[in-house]
Amino acid sequence: MGLFPTDDPQYRAVYAEEAAMVDASELIAHALETSGMSRADLARALNVTRSEVTERLRGDRNITVRNLAATLHALGAKLKLDCDLPVADVVREPIDMAKYRAWSQNSSMHEPHTRRESDPTSGYRMVRGR
Repeated sequence: MGLFPTDDPQYRAVYAEEAAMVDASELIAHALETSGMSRADLARALNVTRSEVTERLRGDRNITVRNLAATLHALGAKLKLDCDLPVADVVREPIDMAKYRAWSQNSSMHEPHTRRESDPTSGYRMVRGR
């Protein structure tokens, strides 16, 4: 057993939050270095104090997505968000949006008072009424 209870859901949640804060501050630091701007220049561009910029760089500030995007924009960078999702056991085919739109426009699911009922032969069927 390690020093920290890594199997504890609360620990993992707090760790995820802290890791996101570190990631955000590293994004700002990298963009600041690449831009060639000083902290004072960035503070002026954002109309904030230099200590605010320092707190964002240290990860001390719980920065909003809006402020993170604005900070990176001032540095000539663009924020891109991504996440790692749990891998599903079922492999799903990509959705053909054209077929979905055609289906949804013609589907009786959009008519009032319809419901889905189990049908042993085809899985589901639409039934009118309540």
